[in-house]
Amino acid sequence: MNSTTSFKLNPLNKIIGLSIVLSMGFLLVVLAGIYGNWFPIIIGIVFAFAHIPIIVSNVLSEGYGDYDFNFDTTSSNSPNAAKEVGLFLSAFLLISALSLPVLLHHSRILTTTAMVLTIIGGGLIYGTVYTFSSFFRDEEEEELEDIGGGVI
Repeated sequence: MNSTTSFKLNPLNKIIGLSIVLSMGFLLVVLAGIYGNWFPIIIGIVFAFAHIPIIVSNVLSEGYGDYDFNFDTTSSNSPNAAKEVGLFLSAFLLISALSLPVLLHHSRILTTTAMVLTIIGGGLIYGTVYTFSSFFRDEEEEELEDIGGGVI
């Protein structure tokens, strides 16, 4: 393999790159807070925790399959309900975090620069958290697919 190909495929390089993007997002949010207000930091925290309900609901819905002895898949709606609630809460937090800087700018609490820095930084934070979670979820699925394959 080529040295550049192995560099791109190394999972540690992906994690380091995502950490750099996450730190840039937090830097933009903190720089937005320098303009005389601490609301951008709260909005950055909301962006950071916006994906947590999806992660929790996925764990809860997958957990029901291990302990539920009901073999009829049409009668049990609790995993679907848990996923729907998680998606709703995550979407609520994300839309709130996106619209709050605009609302605070319209109320003349945030400057235009602080609003733009908060939205861009929050987008970087949410994108990084989403990518981290999908990166580890895909890695676990790949490990499960290879178990027992071709062993004779």
